[in-house]
Amino acid sequence: MRTIELGAITVHRATELARWAFAPQDLFPGITPEQVADAGRRFGDRCVEPGTGRLILSIHSYVVRAPGLTLLVDPGNGNDKERPALLAHHRFHTDHLDRLGADPGEIDIVVSTHLHPDHCGWNTRLADGQWSPTFPRARYLFDRTEFETLAKLWESAPADPVAADVARMYEDSVLPVTQSGQAELVEPPHVVYQRGQERITLRQAPGHTAGHLVVEVTSGDRSAVIIGDVVHHPLQFAHPELAQLGDQDPERARSLRARLWSEFADRDVIVLPAHFPEPTAGRIVSGPDGFRYAWLDGGAG
Repeated sequence: MRTIELGAITVHRATELARWAFAPQDLFPGITPEQVADAGRRFGDRCVEPGTGRLILSIHSYVVRAPGLTLLVDPGNGNDKERPALLAHHRFHTDHLDRLGADPGEIDIVVSTHLHPDHCGWNTRLADGQWSPTFPRARYLFDRTEFETLAKLWESAPADPVAADVARMYEDSVLPVTQSGQAELVEPPHVVYQRGQERITLRQAPGHTAGHLVVEVTSGDRSAVIIGDVVHHPLQFAHPELAQLGDQDPERARSLRARLWSEFADRDVIVLPAHFPEPTAGRIVSGPDGFRYAWLDGGAG
C-alpha cells in the first residue's frame, strides 16, 4: 500500500525508515520465547529478522488529501535531533521530506498521534543553527493533555537521561511551532474536516501516552484509521496483552487494544499503523482464537 482512496479522500504512506529492528525484549519486555516463536511462524521475514529473531519495525508518515485540505499525520523522527539516551532516534539523516509526496508549503495541518520523537521530529528542521517549523503555513494540532504533560516535563528540567531526551524533543520539535504561533491545542473528539459523507476526526486513544490520538478518515461506510502507537507489531493482534516498553500506562494500553480490535474487526476499516513494514496497511479479522491481521496484499498473520 502506498496510496488508498476513500471517496474524494486519498491517504498516502511515506516511509522515513523502512527497517528498524529491535531485540524482542527491548520492544516488549514481557514477551515470552513462545510468543517470539509465534511471531516467526505467523510473519516470517516480513516482520522477524532471519537469524537474529529481532522484530522488524518501520517509521511511516501519512499524507491525507481531501478537497481543499492537505493533512500530514506523524511527521516522523526528523534529522539532526540530539537523542543521546534514545539512540534509536539519534541524529537521523534521511531524505524523508523529498519522499513525502507533498511539498512542505502544501501542508495545511500537521497532527502527531502523540509526542514521541519518531512522531513529531519533522515538525521542525535545522536552519542557520535554529529549529524552525518545517511546514511554514500549517496549523499544528496537539492534543491538549499530551501537550501540557510534555510542557510540564520540560519545565521540570529532568535529570534522568531518557526524560531529558524527551524534554529536549519538546524544546526542538514542539516549542518552535508554539513560538511561531502555529500550534493549536484540541480536545478530542475533534473534527478536522467534514464535507458530505467525508470526514476526518481525531479520536482519543490513551494508554501509550496520556493524550494519544488516532485519526479516523471516513467516507460513507468505509474508513481508515491511522493508529499511531496503539500497536507496534502485528503480533499484538493475537497478543493484545503485550505491553511495549514505552507504554505509559500498560493496562490502559492493553484495554484500548482489546476494545479497538473488537470495534474494527470484520468491518471495512483499513488499519494504517505507524511501524509495520510494507505493505503496512491491513484489516483486523476475528476468529475462534482471537484476532489476526490481514495485510492488504493478501497475507495474513
